[in-house]
Amino acid sequence: MEVDQAQIQERVQSSPDLPTLPTVVTKLFEIFRNPRADAGRVAAIISEDQSLTSKTLRLVNSAFYGFPSRIDNITRAIVIMGFSKVRNVALSASVLGALKTEKSDGESDFNAVGFWEHSLGVAITSEVLAKTLHGQETNDAFVCGLLHDLGKLIMAEFMEEEFQAVCEKVNQDGGLTLDAEEEILGFNHGLVGRWLADRWKFPPRIIAAIQYHHNPGAAKDGQDIASIVHVADILCRAIGIGDNGDDGIPEINEAAWDALELSTEIVDDCYKQVFEGLEKAKDFFDMIQE
Repeated sequence: MEVDQAQIQERVQSSPDLPTLPTVVTKLFEIFRNPRADAGRVAAIISEDQSLTSKTLRLVNSAFYGFPSRIDNITRAIVIMGFSKVRNVALSASVLGALKTEKSDGESDFNAVGFWEHSLGVAITSEVLAKTLHGQETNDAFVCGLLHDLGKLIMAEFMEEEFQAVCEKVNQDGGLTLDAEEEILGFNHGLVGRWLADRWKFPPRIIAAIQYHHNPGAAKDGQDIASIVHVADILCRAIGIGDNGDDGIPEINEAAWDALELSTEIVDDCYKQVFEGLEKAKDFFDMIQE
């Protein structure tokens, strides 16, 4: 099939049918760039959206974070968890709410629940890896992992013809969805995710993780977080967390492995923490199902 990349990019970046994030999330990204931001201002912005406030507090008080006493307002959450953590919880809640798939699993090759289960697994694994590796920035690891396959979701919902062609090739010939995308379209879901991330005005590190999680060496900025998400994605595929649209397991990029100074011992220890995290992530899974 003939694919006009520029035309598809225009569709993703300007179509009124594509989902939008709440205005409050854009404000949050802006205020976190301000070194003078204070907890009261951030709390006031999140509180503008009552639904987002409710979802954020639900996740903050979930077993995943394990605070001994209930946190009943956003200001207290920020004081205890920090600006970046609360921003990322709010962003996670916003994305889970905004990206509702219209097709049931029976009507499409796209398994929405399996997609989000894998994304959540990669989010948890990315955060565990970032915490385990000395000197790595952990604030964005969870949300980068959660959003790494954003382009697949956009392709399934808004590039139906192209997505179906990719699925048919994978079903017929086997192999990786990534390779089928490159062969049929000339680009992959990482770039599609980047187009939407640009539209949503995501920070550069999150954009790098989305676009380059299959090729972290190509990231000029955010190569460290792209490498973490790359490894986390493959580790989750190896143990079958969620649904990726194919049964293959890509090879881990050797340069990324070396740059992160990983070892099989570190990976084994991370797996233990990932399984513990998944057991505590019920509220995230519930929000996905809803």
